[in-house]
Amino acid sequence: MRLLGKTMLTEPCQAEQRQVVIIGPGAMGCLYAALLNRSRSVDVSLLDYHPQRAAQIQQQGVVVEAAEETYTVPVYCSADPGDFLVADLLIVFTKAYDTEAAIRRATPLVGSDTGVLTLQNGLGNYQILQQHVPKEQVLAGTTASGATLLGPGHIRQAGVAEIVLGSPVGNTELAHEVAEILQSASQTVKINDDVDAVLWRKALINCAINPLTALTRRRNGELLEITALRELMAQVAREVYAVASAAGINLGRYSPVEAVEQVCRATATNQSSMLQDILAGRQTEIEYLNGAVAEIAGQYDTAAPLCECLAALVQGINC
Repeated sequence: MRLLGKTMLTEPCQAEQRQVVIIGPGAMGCLYAALLNRSRSVDVSLLDYHPQRAAQIQQQGVVVEAAEETYTVPVYCSADPGDFLVADLLIVFTKAYDTEAAIRRATPLVGSDTGVLTLQNGLGNYQILQQHVPKEQVLAGTTASGATLLGPGHIRQAGVAEIVLGSPVGNTELAHEVAEILQSASQTVKINDDVDAVLWRKALINCAINPLTALTRRRNGELLEITALRELMAQVAREVYAVASAAGINLGRYSPVEAVEQVCRATATNQSSMLQDILAGRQTEIEYLNGAVAEIAGQYDTAAPLCECLAALVQGINC
């Protein structure tokens, strides 16, 4: 771990190890900090904004409750960007509404060769990063992995899935370099040149499932069991697909309804991230999901009344 004047929790890294810094010690940030550091092929640390929480994670490591075992992975964590030297890879896992503040704080970690990858939920994250980092250094992607935050640095793992990433400006060389870093840490990575389509497919799923679970307090699979909710979910999926098409996003020839229902079945017992936020009294990302779709719809002379309505309802709970 390349640190300035700080005691390390992890062992000194070998010269060939790549330096990966994850911004945001939420459920997904902690999950990937543990997964990547456990491989011992890359050196991973966490950048937080909350000094007390950072100190706790620094002392205890990241605790992961998986299906077959509970384990702890030592992970260096600090709330001071000055504690780190330039990273090879910066992964942004904050909530969408914190993206700008997060990248502003992380500027000292970004060098001319640093890849900056967002694996966040929502639309508009990579565009925010591009305002603060050269566009050719920004990558965007998705992952279907899941986790629930139980406490600072303590998560329950719901599943680990492949990462799909790409360069919004066509920097395939960087995309392959970052894929190699993640693959060296035992992650399955797929590169997709049409990253906007990747992000919209994920947003479609989240827009159709998350607000309904948040409003009804139901797990993903339960949306399929109640006829009215299943039909509403289908209508939202079709609406998002239509807005994407109007915006020139090619989602391909597939059924958005079947895609959403498949995810519900595969994650039947999961609480969506939005439901977790509502139950914990945290701000949701609704403005970057259904709210963003409704806003984009207006830019292309189309309508998204269901997304607009769901955004208003979730915002009403959040107030």
